[in-house]
This record gives sequence, C-alpha cells and structure tokens, in this order.
Amino acid sequence: MEKILESIWMVAVLVAGWFGARLTKQIDDLSKEKADATQTREEHLSQGKLIHELDRRVDESQHTNIGRAEYKSDITALHSRINIISEKKADKIMNVRTHQSKEKNGES
Repeated sequence: MEKILESIWMVAVLVAGWFGARLTKQIDDLSKEKADATQTREEHLSQGKLIHELDRRVDESQHTNIGRAEYKSDITALHSRINIISEKKADKIMNVRTHQSKEKNGES
C-alpha cells in the first residue's frame, strides 16, 4: 500500500512540475510580447493622425445631413450636460444604507 502511495505521489509531483513549467513559459512569452511605453505612445500618435485625416476628409466631402461644426457642438453640449447631471446625482447621494431582514419565528 505504501509503495502505491509513493508512486502516486511521485506522479502528482511530476505533473504539477510540468504544469508549473508550462505556465512559467507562457507568462514569460506574454511578458516578451508586451509593448513598452514608447511603442504605445507612437501608436497613439499615429492613430490620432489617422483620425484627424479622416475628420478632414469628411469635412471636405460635405455629404452629411448636418454640418460638421453643428454636429461637433451638439456632441460637446451633450457631454457637458451628462457631466453636469452626473455631478448633481453624486451630490444627492449622501450615504447608502443596507438593511438586513430580521427573522421572527422562522419567518423573514
């Protein structure tokens, strides 16, 4: 019986070691692929340039139902209104109380 337990224990240790090695390898691979801050900043700038170029092309085409300036001002007003509403709600909520039901004679 002891010999069987020793054999099972050895197999369990080997399997756990194998899983640990694979997990460590995968974590190392993910760390190598992770972008550093300069790459992220460069990507952000290039995406920003592409977005501005797209905005410029849309402005030039003028194939929209409403003017671009009007649309942008509407969106800006909407965002400011949402911010004002969220600040008002945050001011109104002072504290949140939770109540636990009391059990009487097995009833809640």
